[in-house]
Amino acid sequence: MVSSRDKALSQFPAMYVTLVSVVQAIALEAGVARAIAVDPGFGLQWNTALVWLEILLIGQTIVYVWVSYTLLVTLAQWIFRVFDFGAAFTVGVMQFVAITFIGRDSVHAFLVMVALGFVAGAWVSHSNTGAAARTADNEDVMRVLPRVRLTLLLALVGILGVVGVIVSLVGAGASPIVFILLGCNVVLLVAQLQWFKWWKRVLEPDGAT
Repeated sequence: MVSSRDKALSQFPAMYVTLVSVVQAIALEAGVARAIAVDPGFGLQWNTALVWLEILLIGQTIVYVWVSYTLLVTLAQWIFRVFDFGAAFTVGVMQFVAITFIGRDSVHAFLVMVALGFVAGAWVSHSNTGAAARTADNEDVMRVLPRVRLTLLLALVGILGVVGVIVSLVGAGASPIVFILLGCNVVLLVAQLQWFKWWKRVLEPDGAT
C-alpha cells in the first residue's frame, strides 16, 4: 500500500510545475501586451535601450522562474508546504506589478520591483533547495547543486552602475539605470546557466558522485 507521504512526493512535481507554468504563462501574456503598448521603437537612443532592457529582464525573469522551479521539482522531491503555493503566487504578483511599470516614465518604480524581486527570488530559492536538501532521497542530486555567488553577481551590477554614472558624467547622454538593467540581465542569465549546469551534472553518467 502506498503511504500518504509517498503519494505526496510522487504527485507534487506535476502539480507544482502546472501551477508555476500557468502563472508564468499569464505573466508572459501580460509582458507582451505591455511591450506592445509601450512601443519602445528601434532607434539607437539610450531611452530606447532602457525600455528594451526592461522588457528583456521581464522575459528572463519568466524563463528563470519556470526553469528553476521545473528543474528542481523534476530532480528533487520534498513534502510540499503552504509556503510553496504562496511563493508561486507571490512571485507572479510581483512580476505583474513590475510589468505595469515598464516604460521610461516609471523606471524607478520598475527598479524597486526588480530589487524586491531579487530578494524574494533568493529567499524562495534558498527555501526550496533547503527543503529538498533535508529530504534523504535527494542527497545525491543536491550534493552537486552549483552555488551561485550572489555577492559577486550583485557586485557586477554595482560596477556597471558606476560605469553608467561615469558615462553620464562625460556627457554621453546615458543613464546609469541602463547599465544597472544590463547588469541585472547578466545576473539572471548566469543564474539560469547554473540551473542547466546542475541538470547536466545529475543526468550525466556518474554525475552525482
